[in-house]
Amino acid sequence: MWRVLQMLAVLALCVGFEPRPAQACGVCVELPEYSLADRILSARVIVLAAPSPDNPFRFTPVSVLKGTPEQVEALPEIPFLVDSVMRSAFRANPDRTVLMVYGTGYQDKAGRSLPSGWTKGFLMTPDRAHFLETLRAEGQGWASGAPDRAAQVAFFSAYLTHEDRLLRNTALIEIHRAPFWLLTHLTDAVPTAQLLQDLRNPNRLAYAPALIRLLGLQSDPKAKERVRLGYQSALRSGGLNLYDWGLAGIAVDGEQAILEIEKSLERSGRTADEKRFLIRSLADGGTTYPKLRPRILDVFRHQLDKDSTVAIWIALAVRPWGTNALNPNFEAIMAQNDLDPATLFLMRAAIEADEPG
Repeated sequence: MWRVLQMLAVLALCVGFEPRPAQACGVCVELPEYSLADRILSARVIVLAAPSPDNPFRFTPVSVLKGTPEQVEALPEIPFLVDSVMRSAFRANPDRTVLMVYGTGYQDKAGRSLPSGWTKGFLMTPDRAHFLETLRAEGQGWASGAPDRAAQVAFFSAYLTHEDRLLRNTALIEIHRAPFWLLTHLTDAVPTAQLLQDLRNPNRLAYAPALIRLLGLQSDPKAKERVRLGYQSALRSGGLNLYDWGLAGIAVDGEQAILEIEKSLERSGRTADEKRFLIRSLADGGTTYPKLRPRILDVFRHQLDKDSTVAIWIALAVRPWGTNALNPNFEAIMAQNDLDPATLFLMRAAIEADEPG
């Protein structure tokens, strides 16, 4: 049922909210929603590949880690070419191999079905081989049913400071996807200097959301000052990573950050997407720090009184809290005649969920 409500909320965003202004490189900096770890754990076949003796520019399987040789034989050929970087690595060590994964199709967030096919993983090293073996052993249950997100965070957080950047990147992707309330124990898990260096590097822009959230969990004053500068700037100007800076600000400054987010919500010219990101940062801040919920509910109450277009996002936000504090506001909005069906449905569901019996 809740999945249906979330889909309705997405529909409301598509048809009822104004489009977001284009941001520079808005696509190229996004992290994948279906990560390499997902592909490994859900793979039908996993092989190690090397340049073919018949064609040094093509890969051919040399060992099978998952599946059978017969299954590999029945699959399409590996489509990737051996590029110049790989050729150099193989010249230096002809025994090296590359991880290749043949996965099942999956649905993206938009509900589109993506086909099965080969994915190129990484050039193998002893550390990466150990990572692969451990991931497959510990992650057997993660690919089916409800994943154990706490176990995933525990596993990947161990690689946040690994000397291999590829493994660090893999860990950051999974930390990025984890609920913030599962990350609070990662205080000082990464040196502040490393986080700040990565944030300054334009080539690391895709990892900024995870880096910002981790920075919000640091204990040293330098990190806290950087978070304050970051969230205050983001709240003034909007733009990339507004949600992440807002959430990091709540982690550092609590009620003061909530006050600043409330002011930002009330700024003229705030786009629908920016409002949604700010509401989401308040929601996840309240889920992570329950003592802040009364103040956040006050903000939500004021927003509902001023702007009914945010009602669907606020209803989604407070649903996990099990509170009926906003029911009078929802009922007042439902009494209006100009609500879209998705918002009306979600308002009713939010109220009925909190009724006794």
